[in-house]
Amino acid sequence: MTQVARALAGLSCLALIGMASVASAAGSEKTHPVNCATAEGDLRAIAAEKKHAEDQQAESVFAITPAGALLGLVSGTENKRLEMLSGDYVKKLDERSAEIKETCGIK
Repeated sequence: MTQVARALAGLSCLALIGMASVASAAGSEKTHPVNCATAEGDLRAIAAEKKHAEDQQAESVFAITPAGALLGLVSGTENKRLEMLSGDYVKKLDERSAEIKETCGIK
């Protein structure tokens, strides 16, 4: 087997592993119950993650290129990048923040 064939076989295996991990991560989307004792810290963490996600939206255009898509498949991040591009991730963060505020009576 040539080195090129070995490299392609290795990339194929990595892509399959990446797809399997993404599939298992997508099926296990559960939220933790709201804990009012940690609500303020949770809200700060959500705000920081929201800022990071918004910053990543601009950089996530890279995921659309063929090289970026392959890298996303290998690393298992393509769904998160596409979710960030669509704005669904930020929307979920906003929903969770609102849920915490409502449950714990924080304004």
